[in-house]
Amino acid sequence: MQYKVLLADDHELLLEGISSILKDHKHIKVIATAKNGFEVISGIKAHAPHLVLLDLNMPGYDGIQCLQTIKKDFPSTKVLVLTNYHQPELVSEIKKLGGNGFLSKNSSSSELSLAIEKVLSGEEYFQERNKPETVNESSVFFDDFLKKYQLTKREVGIIQLICQGLSTKQIANHLFLSEFTITTHRRNIFRKLDINNVTALLKFAQSNQLI
Repeated sequence: MQYKVLLADDHELLLEGISSILKDHKHIKVIATAKNGFEVISGIKAHAPHLVLLDLNMPGYDGIQCLQTIKKDFPSTKVLVLTNYHQPELVSEIKKLGGNGFLSKNSSSSELSLAIEKVLSGEEYFQERNKPETVNESSVFFDDFLKKYQLTKREVGIIQLICQGLSTKQIANHLFLSEFTITTHRRNIFRKLDINNVTALLKFAQSNQLI
């Protein structure tokens, strides 16, 4: 049996990344993609997918509204939520609305595949979150994260070192760069994130699982 999957996210890079991963699963076919909630519902009506991989933060008609509609009007369609957020109350809300799974966008491609297989087989998959996972380059969503904030891999590394409490000189020594180069990176990071102090940078890093 070949399972039909609809991918819903407003980032093209992420849609391409997941589609690429699922090409290795011969029994799974991506039959449609959607960049907003209205396209999700239209796609379900047109293609009757077995599973929807659903982002929560979409324009116009968000993921929570979509989940409510899917479970009301298309109860046989399974929904695996993919999101940058992992608050316990959000997970509880998704369970209450009938979601079949919940996965962070920082997850590895292997965990994504595992979650999809479990949900398609009739099980639930709600990712354990005893501690925040750090964003790393092995994540299929890492490039999407960089694109979203216009950051470079080097800048992400510097953010993590700053949040560890290292001084500009210590970071320079650690990365074998000049203090001037690190200062330039710091200035660019603060500008891109529209922040002006380390406290704000720490909050950003924590909310995006960089530390």
